[in-house]
Amino acid sequence: MSIHITKVEPGSIADELGIKPGDELLCMNGEPIHDELDVKFHMPGENLELELYLSGEHTLLDIEKDHEEEIGITVEPMKMTACGNDCVFCFVDQNAKGLRKALYFRDGDYRFSHLYGNYNTMTNVGPKSLERIVRQRLAPQYVSVHSTDLEVRKRLMRLRKDDHILDKLKYLAENDIWMHAQVVLCPGINDGESLKKTVEDIYALGPSVQTMAIVPVGLTSHREGLTELKQVDKPYAQQMIAWILELQQRFRAERGTNWLYLSDEFFLVAEQEVPDEEWYDGYPQLENGVGMVRDFIEETRKEVQALRKSSELSGPRRLTVATAKLASSFMRDHIVPLLRQIPKLEVELEVVTNSLFGPDVTVTGLLSGQCFYKHFKDREASDLLLLPPNVLNEDDIFLDDETPLGLKRKLGHRPMALFHGSWEEVLFYIEHPDEEAFDSRKIQLPVL
Repeated sequence: MSIHITKVEPGSIADELGIKPGDELLCMNGEPIHDELDVKFHMPGENLELELYLSGEHTLLDIEKDHEEEIGITVEPMKMTACGNDCVFCFVDQNAKGLRKALYFRDGDYRFSHLYGNYNTMTNVGPKSLERIVRQRLAPQYVSVHSTDLEVRKRLMRLRKDDHILDKLKYLAENDIWMHAQVVLCPGINDGESLKKTVEDIYALGPSVQTMAIVPVGLTSHREGLTELKQVDKPYAQQMIAWILELQQRFRAERGTNWLYLSDEFFLVAEQEVPDEEWYDGYPQLENGVGMVRDFIEETRKEVQALRKSSELSGPRRLTVATAKLASSFMRDHIVPLLRQIPKLEVELEVVTNSLFGPDVTVTGLLSGQCFYKHFKDREASDLLLLPPNVLNEDDIFLDDETPLGLKRKLGHRPMALFHGSWEEVLFYIEHPDEEAFDSRKIQLPVL
């Protein structure tokens, strides 16, 4: 087992020892190195032993350094481990045909869970991986539990045998590994008594499981040949909210927090106001769609109050804000009225239908370039068209591989920007419409 060194910092310890990009790192302190997490784990200390192929020759190096000092190497990036499950609700199976290859990959890797907050089922995590999580303190872990009822779990995740999820989580909890859990709720499958059991089983693991969230299953129009599933509708969402609010009274009395949370989608589908900030206990599951609406409303309110006093447009300006159906209610009822308090700013909201995944997909994060093009191609341009930020990936392209500037050209080079967290910047862009406005930095808008 070895990994390649891809970069050596000039003037570093590694550079002085003659280590170069392309050399292979075998062991650190006598233990095999599998990935960059192993490197980070073994790096601290005043004495470091390296075993490597240095310019093709097997070499041992003993290094003396300060305890927290890095030696100046970067190793090849980790390759994500595929998920071994075949969940009936997996979104990968519901993708349209012809999208980029990465969108058809099922990821399930506890290392990326620790690094980036990716949820994983831990089905493919064995004893050695569990031991590594504990030894290297790879916390927090974000775990997709879905159900602790074995028969429901087998049906939902298409497991052939017991994967001992509770035993794994108990081991991590007993070793003080912090975790956040989630359930993707499929009405008629893992709800009812199964959900009650799951919640109680996970809560019984103790405070190491810091929070648990329930998110509704997402369904597209591309489900030919797949298991028939039901969406969360308004009456169902209302019942779920009532049940959760009752449970939270007990959890807050026992642990001081609500502990169990519903994603924003339940409140939007139920056509109910999202809870106040206090309900979210500091937004520990914000990236999972729990509290993003409330956080966005409050941040917009604070910024608009400041902009009303400090910012003034040079003349009347018309801003078009694009969103999807699910987010449209809170955008219409909260965000647009707040923005209209800014002097000389006219704001209109455009609700874009998903033409790639189907009209039943109502979240902004799954809108593609073609969705925006079809919606706006015959509409009059305003002073600025503002798109939600979560429609682009890390390479700044839409789900259908359209680029922002490609969309801009197709729409006749109309002034266009991507929201990245600052209404002050939006006002700047509306006064200075140019190519620079299409920036995807500092994404803050809710992933809905």
